[in-house]
Amino acid sequence: MHYLDRKQSFDALRNMRTFHDECNELFLKHGFDFVHNLGRRNIVMSQAQEKFFAQVLATKYSGVSADGRTGEPDITIRELSKELECKLTTRGASGSIDFNTDYKTLAKKGSIDYLYVIADPEFAEFAVLFFEGLTIDDFRVPSNGSRGKAQMYKHKGMKKCRVLVGKAINNREKYLQSIRKSLADPATSSGKRRALQKRWNHWKKTPASYSYTLEKIDAN
Repeated sequence: MHYLDRKQSFDALRNMRTFHDECNELFLKHGFDFVHNLGRRNIVMSQAQEKFFAQVLATKYSGVSADGRTGEPDITIRELSKELECKLTTRGASGSIDFNTDYKTLAKKGSIDYLYVIADPEFAEFAVLFFEGLTIDDFRVPSNGSRGKAQMYKHKGMKKCRVLVGKAINNREKYLQSIRKSLADPATSSGKRRALQKRWNHWKKTPASYSYTLEKIDAN
């Protein structure tokens, strides 16, 4: 059941942005750097994500609460008997974006809905990805030293995703489409066709990978 939409997401993101700016002002007042330590910033903003998305869901459903304590769901929607886990992340230095979860919790519950918000460093552009019914099969087994955190197999998890803000680009399909276009061009030489066919075979065997385009919230 699709219980979160694009408009609700923008309403929550605007509230998160307001809270972010207020936190930044407070930190600056006391000589702290709020923005450039993204890991610490995202920890603070994760609670804001839970609260403000719970608020917009509460305008439509009854029994919505945001807890977030260890072992408790981030958001509970009792009217729908749903639990929603909230995750906030920022693109890493390499450009990669990881979607993580606590493996033991997911294994215990069997299936959970997830709300991943991707924010840029300035907290002005976002993507909101809503996953329904993720299971441990959608995640890698945690590696040693990961403290129980598992990374999503995006080629599996994205099949259960609705992108509410921003865009998700299937790189595998993008490359295949480009190769298909070149193969259909009569001007493509036989030598280049052989090279293109090798690339085609490679990408057909490669699991889908994704890149994400963020969207400004001020323009919506």
